[in-house]
Amino acid sequence: MNASDPRVLFLSAVLSLAPAARPALAAPETVEVRASRDVKRQLEQVDKQLQNADENIRFVETQFTQRPEPSDEEAKLRRFSDGEIQYLLGDWTAASVLFYDLVSDPRFRAHALYPDALFYLSDSLLEQQNYIGARLYLRELLSLPPTDRYKDALSRYLNVASRLNQFDGIDDYIAQARKLSGGQLPPELAYVYAKWLFRRADLKNEERIARAREAFEPLMRSNIRLVRLQSAYHLGVLSVQAGDLKDAIERFRELASLPVNVPEEVRIRELTNLSLGRLLYETGNLDEALDRYQQIPGESESFVDSLYEVSWTYVKKGDFSRAKNAIDILLLVDPESSLAPDAKLLQGHLLLKLQQYEEATTTYQGVIDTYGPVRNKLDELLSRTIDPVAYFDNLLSRNERTLDLSVLLPPVALRYAQTQEQVAGAVALVNDLESGRKGVGEARALATRILQALEERGLETFPELQEGYTRADAVESGLTRVEQVLVAVESSAVLEHLTSEERKKLEAVREEREALARRFALLPTTQREVEERRQRMQARVDELDREAFRLGYELQSLRAVATAVRKWVEDTRAERNTPPEEEVAFLGQLQAEADTLEGLQSELEHTRLKLADERNAVATSVGGEELIRQQFYEVLQREHLLVASFAGRLPDDVAALMTRLQQVRERTDALRTRVTTAKGQLRAQLERRGRVIRDKVQAEQALLGQYDTEVAAVSGQARNLVGRIAFDSFRRVRQQFYDLVLKGDVGMVDVAFTRKQDKTVEIQKLSAQKDKELRELERDFKEVLKDVE
Repeated sequence: MNASDPRVLFLSAVLSLAPAARPALAAPETVEVRASRDVKRQLEQVDKQLQNADENIRFVETQFTQRPEPSDEEAKLRRFSDGEIQYLLGDWTAASVLFYDLVSDPRFRAHALYPDALFYLSDSLLEQQNYIGARLYLRELLSLPPTDRYKDALSRYLNVASRLNQFDGIDDYIAQARKLSGGQLPPELAYVYAKWLFRRADLKNEERIARAREAFEPLMRSNIRLVRLQSAYHLGVLSVQAGDLKDAIERFRELASLPVNVPEEVRIRELTNLSLGRLLYETGNLDEALDRYQQIPGESESFVDSLYEVSWTYVKKGDFSRAKNAIDILLLVDPESSLAPDAKLLQGHLLLKLQQYEEATTTYQGVIDTYGPVRNKLDELLSRTIDPVAYFDNLLSRNERTLDLSVLLPPVALRYAQTQEQVAGAVALVNDLESGRKGVGEARALATRILQALEERGLETFPELQEGYTRADAVESGLTRVEQVLVAVESSAVLEHLTSEERKKLEAVREEREALARRFALLPTTQREVEERRQRMQARVDELDREAFRLGYELQSLRAVATAVRKWVEDTRAERNTPPEEEVAFLGQLQAEADTLEGLQSELEHTRLKLADERNAVATSVGGEELIRQQFYEVLQREHLLVASFAGRLPDDVAALMTRLQQVRERTDALRTRVTTAKGQLRAQLERRGRVIRDKVQAEQALLGQYDTEVAAVSGQARNLVGRIAFDSFRRVRQQFYDLVLKGDVGMVDVAFTRKQDKTVEIQKLSAQKDKELRELERDFKEVLKDVE
């Protein structure tokens, strides 16, 4: 293998993560021995290098090979500590992976940290909105003997249960929490429990209200101010739900009179004033209702709602001018509000009442022009099929197997669809299924990558072992350089005592040795050389990754252009006279281009993934020149054996030098044996650790197969339900837009009719006035007319 081959350069980059304990053996200058002074100097240098090698291999032995491997207990504690660090840093994905590895080990169930691991895992999943997974591990934690985590776990479990509408076993958990607290729940947990009762949908309304009141009432005496305010608000809402508006008004009045400090308390007051205004409106206290609405500040989330309700309050009072002013402010403050369509209709109605007919006509026509095309598009969307399953499949096929409302619906309709709980639930279900399917695929790909890394990269997958192995490699390279010096010295010493034939044989071996020495000299022997090589390799990988990122940006831009072109074709279909066959051909070509872009994107992602692997490999190891070192050492041994064959007829001084060199070589061989032993032990550790990981990954692969089957089964069961929900919900959204346009049309008719009525009344008034004036004229000129007669 050529030393300039990229594979050799890449393998040599692997040494970067393994800093030597001290500088590796320096390459001594190989000069021919001309005098005993030079030989003595070189042997002194060799002696120092051997001492250095002894220290380095001792470091490898004490820190890597002779040090006992962490016990199973120590490994679990380290994994727990790493997971806890990731949890505290907010890296929920990494934390959940680490803690899942712990809790999935049956041997860890008896560990004292098992409850804490369950809590961290469930909370990490909860932060990722994986409510089903969080519920699973929270239930496991709550089934264990109570610990300090019990109350926090129960609070989170109540939150998850209310989101998933799964209420079984809650009362037993609450009873257990009361026992732990001496019969009384802590205020924070008691409030969560009361709010959970407030939201329960599995109870009859009367029972739900009674149980929620029973839970909230004691919290009115809590020593936590925010809990008292929140409980008071919920009690007022419960009175409204029970139909006791008088009690609700009194509760909200009392709550609104309390001072507020923190933003959470301010928000409660805003909701209280909004609720109080609505109740006062319903009971006919219009002036006080206006006062309550006007206490909601402009920066509040409820400000737009309050403006809309203020306008209706003025309508009920008959003050159309002020009602119109409130609507004008609403449309100015938030023209994209979901209330905007109804506000525009109300604006047209008020303009009609104020006899501003031109403005009213413009307003109604604006509603028709804005929402008529949306209604037509929804008609087209829903009229394609009456089969909800086919409809659902159509939605998915149009959007890469995910239900994205922003693509399926016009922007105006999107705001309405997002307010539909059924659509939100259907979208969440589809997204969860898609997320599960995608997660299984990613996990399977990750498992394949891990097994491939263990098979192909070996020590690179374990940086600690790689560091020890690289240090041992450095020592072996140094010992080979010592052998190079010894061979050079003894070869030069015997050269003048050889026959012509023997000298030719020795020269041939020396030429081969010198040729390999040039390749061997490329091996890094100091930390500086290792770092420089690592930086060169990483710079090359980074340059390729930057180019891949640029190409990814270009692909993303091209995909956006393709999407925009498709949308333009759909939006302008009614305005163009393009023959259908031409449009079909164009869209087919556009789809082919989009498919090509998808393929390129997938290939680019795969390339960037490989680049990331290569960069990680560069960061963990720079080496792989064992073959070069071994070949060089074999040539040195051949030259040494050839020189040793001449030892029987050498002069005494040369024989003494050879004896001394042999003593040095024995020290070198002893160190080399220690290096070989250390590297063998590191390879054995690699095999053991790799086997453990391989077994775990293969076990997870078997589980992934089960998960894939389960996801496919659940997807098949859910498709009909989700399709029907989406179909019915979108149909309701379409009905809302139909009603908007209908009201706009009715408004236009009302304007025309009212104007006609006004003209009719005016004509009737003028006619009556004319008749009156004629009668007066007849009366005034009656005598004159008599005379004429």
